[in-house]
Amino acid sequence: MRSAVCRVCAFTLAVLTAFASFPGWAQTPPDAGHARPLVIPQAEGEREGKTLGRALACGAERERVERVLRAGRARMLAAVGRALTEERYVLALDDAMRLETSLPAPSPASCEKALAALERLEKTR
Repeated sequence: MRSAVCRVCAFTLAVLTAFASFPGWAQTPPDAGHARPLVIPQAEGEREGKTLGRALACGAERERVERVLRAGRARMLAAVGRALTEERYVLALDDAMRLETSLPAPSPASCEKALAALERLEKTR
């Protein structure tokens, strides 16, 4: 009886090994070319709003900031659609900008960082 059980186990193991080695049965990773990067509208809006608000508080030209705003909104529309852009991204961006512009004026070193961050945003758009 014991040898029959061992033979069944050995046979099952051999069959499973054969199936696992067959190339058609191997699990392939998903194609990364069609995958879209994860975009969280609230986080993007807060991050960009903080950067743009600080840049405005440091004296950046309003036209530069508005160009970046338009480009960011267009990018978000393409990434997540109108509903999430309007309900999440724009609200988070507006709240962060309002907070940053209501704070006391940043230090000169902080202004340099804010203007450099604005330039980076301009280049990525």
